[in-house]
Amino acid sequence: MKKLRSMRYLTYFTIILTLLSVLSGGAFAAKAFSEKYGNQGQNIQEDSRSSYGNEINNADDDNADDNNADDNNTDDNNTDDNNTDGANNSEAGSERLQNNISLKNQNKISEYKQEGQKIKGGLQLQRKEYQKAKEDFLEIRSRIRAEELNPNSDESLNATKVYLNSSINYMIAHLSNVKSNMEHSNGNGTEKTIFALDEKIKLLEAKKAEVANASSQKELAGTVRSVRELWDDAQKISLAGAGEIVSKKVGKYLEKSEALSDILETKIENLNETGADISDIKVKLASYRSYIKSAQEKKTDADSIYEDKNATREDLEKANNYLSQSIVDISKANKLLREIFEELKNYKTD
Repeated sequence: MKKLRSMRYLTYFTIILTLLSVLSGGAFAAKAFSEKYGNQGQNIQEDSRSSYGNEINNADDDNADDNNADDNNTDDNNTDDNNTDGANNSEAGSERLQNNISLKNQNKISEYKQEGQKIKGGLQLQRKEYQKAKEDFLEIRSRIRAEELNPNSDESLNATKVYLNSSINYMIAHLSNVKSNMEHSNGNGTEKTIFALDEKIKLLEAKKAEVANASSQKELAGTVRSVRELWDDAQKISLAGAGEIVSKKVGKYLEKSEALSDILETKIENLNETGADISDIKVKLASYRSYIKSAQEKKTDADSIYEDKNATREDLEKANNYLSQSIVDISKANKLLREIFEELKNYKTD
């Protein structure tokens, strides 16, 4: 009878260990995806637009600026002092405004970095506490298995409670980190995801009270089941939220890519009319468009999964993989874009 009782309690220990195994390895897929692709998704359009897009958009103005240089100089010489003072004041005011905006942005970024470092520091601390508690829990299980310890003793119960609480704290720290990343992502539509994560955090906090009030391993095993369900739901929310943020940033770039393609095509056709050999540039533009089309298709595949309310965690991981492939296509397209513009510079006339 005693052996059967020990086996029953060992079963509870195994259930608890199995259910909380979600904290190993790939448990934090949403965080990994967000950190790997979040900034890249935010910056892909900046890389192209600031380095090449603006130059292409402004290229048509260069000749006009050169041809009108003398007229502008004449106008400047004839401008009266009052207008000059007004222009200077206006420029000074504009510069002060830009400096103020820049300072506010820098302060905001600095505050975010400090907050992020604090949250990540807390996450690392909770991870260490979780790992230590798990080691102690496994040691207790070994002693029970060797019949060296009563499975329902205070020592066994307390070790299990510490392990469960450390697991819950680790989950909460992770979700808080994901939530902070979303709050500072500059993405629209994150409020719903942030609210949902807040709710999961509150429910996990409440589970710690259940753990504290439990009087047996059986009760703790029941609590772990509900904690696992909460964690699985929170992970799906995190995966979908992280993916949607990156998807929107990718979408902004793809929206601009069509206009950029048209600008390039116009410039190429103008060069073609001059008799220039631009066959290589045409090939590169076709490849650029092909990569952009592929990126859009993969983004569409990802979005269809994000919009599915019944999507599983595996489905969401698949969607994030589609999106990462989309970003790879965009990176390849941007490389071609740089090459195209460099070649166009060779044909630029004064």
